[in-house]
Amino acid sequence: MRRAGDEQGFALISAIMLLSVIIGLGMGLLLLTDNEQRASAREQASEAAFQVAEAALNAQVGQISRAWPGRKEEAYPDTTDNGLIRCTAATSTATNGCPSAAILSAAYPASATSCPAGTPKDAWGSPLSNNWTTYVRNDLGESTYFNSATEQGQPGYDFVGNGKLWVRAVGVAQCRVVTLVTLVSRQLVPVSFPEAAVSGNWFKVTNKGKKVIVNTAGEPPVSQPGAISMRDEGCAPECESWDPTKEQISPNTTKAPKNPSTTLTAEQMAALKSEAKAAGTFHSAATANCPTSMSEISGLPAYVEGCGELKLTNGVANAAGKPGFLALADGTLELKGNAEFFGVIYARNPANSSAAVVTLGGTAQVIGGINVDGNGGILFGSSKANLIYDPTGFKNIKSYAGATPTRNTFRILPINE
Repeated sequence: MRRAGDEQGFALISAIMLLSVIIGLGMGLLLLTDNEQRASAREQASEAAFQVAEAALNAQVGQISRAWPGRKEEAYPDTTDNGLIRCTAATSTATNGCPSAAILSAAYPASATSCPAGTPKDAWGSPLSNNWTTYVRNDLGESTYFNSATEQGQPGYDFVGNGKLWVRAVGVAQCRVVTLVTLVSRQLVPVSFPEAAVSGNWFKVTNKGKKVIVNTAGEPPVSQPGAISMRDEGCAPECESWDPTKEQISPNTTKAPKNPSTTLTAEQMAALKSEAKAAGTFHSAATANCPTSMSEISGLPAYVEGCGELKLTNGVANAAGKPGFLALADGTLELKGNAEFFGVIYARNPANSSAAVVTLGGTAQVIGGINVDGNGGILFGSSKANLIYDPTGFKNIKSYAGATPTRNTFRILPINE
């Protein structure tokens, strides 16, 4: 009985039990701390991956803003990696439309690429070794919600021609993958252009008959006759050579104020050139595709450079209900035979030639307007009205002004998208 009531050793047992509880609490606290650290590391890695993906996305949109990929020849990007058209740091060049690898690498250095087995990967197969990857895809126009299965196989340019493209960007940091997507829209801005029937430094009518050669009144419902705006610099007394007694210009609007010697700036010409490239209406001697027929100078706009003396006979460019805009970056244009052009002809004349830059002969006809920069002139001489003023073409001139993400289309995609 005395041994049963002996309390010796009770303190040791209590101490052991208390120590066990404290150790358990300590281990739990250590485990909690470790989990919190891991969660924090994962969150930091995810945030870093998001930043990389967002930077790549914005960089790709910026590249598209420089030149809209409206045709296969202008596709962005034009590199192929493992069968998929995509941009990476390894495939990026200065000319293929991919984001600058040097800039992205400087801002977001690549992280470790040795990832544990079973690490989730990008649904489109972008390797975890890629710090960033971007994809440009045609938009089918069916929805503003991205469909990964549908868009993955689409071309890398605006195949449909609706002025919209999907940009998908993948960022990887410490084996964490974040995928972003946005729908990019092409932006066009109106080009301010003087609505004169004929504008230049001088003009001459070589026809001797009593007939209307320049119809400034146009066809109804034109509300106001088009102006004949001549700068008359260094060409007197033959700056405006025609016979008023034969009503060759009707009505006579030759007293209109002078237009500037340079109508469009270099920046505006570059924007028109970019738009023409996207539309497939760009012509250049450098690419061996100078126009040889009237149909080839159709377009809104059509852009021609380096083709020298362009001479076209017969055929039709554009249509009465759909006038175009022809921008001659240099060189001259001569239309003869039964050639018909609906729209506006603009010759920039950068060489400041004082010769005839635009010549109309035979029964050629322009329904719209003609504008020649510098000291260049316009020569009329056909057997019927060479020019019939139509202001419609002046109102429809637009140029490329970049690309912007479409509102409410930016999304973080799940790992399987």
